[in-house]
Amino acid sequence: TAVIPFGGDIITEDIKEGCTIIKKHAEELKVKFGSALASENKEEEIVAIPGLRGRPAKEISLKNLASIIQARMEEIVEHIYYEIRNSGYEKKLIAGIVLTGGGALLSHISQLTEFVTGMDTRIGYPNEHLANDVDDEMASPMYSTGIGLVIVGIDRYKRDKEREMFEKGEKRKLMWSPKKAKKEVKPTNFLKSIQDWFERDGME
Repeated sequence: TAVIPFGGDIITEDIKEGCTIIKKHAEELKVKFGSALASENKEEEIVAIPGLRGRPAKEISLKNLASIIQARMEEIVEHIYYEIRNSGYEKKLIAGIVLTGGGALLSHISQLTEFVTGMDTRIGYPNEHLANDVDDEMASPMYSTGIGLVIVGIDRYKRDKEREMFEKGEKRKLMWSPKKAKKEVKPTNFLKSIQDWFERDGME
């Protein structure tokens, strides 16, 4: 495992600085309109940010927003790819890269990851491990890691209980298993038996 010292917060900071807006609006822009590929946005796509203290609204180009996000995401993905190569598992990841967490919700993140790494990439959804009646919100990749850890914990608990029951059963079997009765063999003197037989025969 490896830890990359970058996350969603640093992207929010980049948007805040690049668009000269407050952090709250930067986070909202990232979540609602953010994209990891600037080429997927058009120049004329504009979003207006409410002005502060009576000031006029600030217009933000979605293409410019995506350019800010893409620059940082490329850096993050390059770090991830470096760790994959360094681990020696690059050729062993047959299923490719699986993205989870809130950052995986960013539009076009899988395409950018494939472009940078050259590896197949998909978003990891926890749907297959959840019951059908679970709230749709829980099916978000935001909860994939948490749900995965819970599943691993449950499986480990089950294995420990099964091993504990097996060991108790074996111990009980040893304690209560019937012992084989040992036959008491009385030593006999073969020569003495023959002698006694002849003596009895002579007396008759």
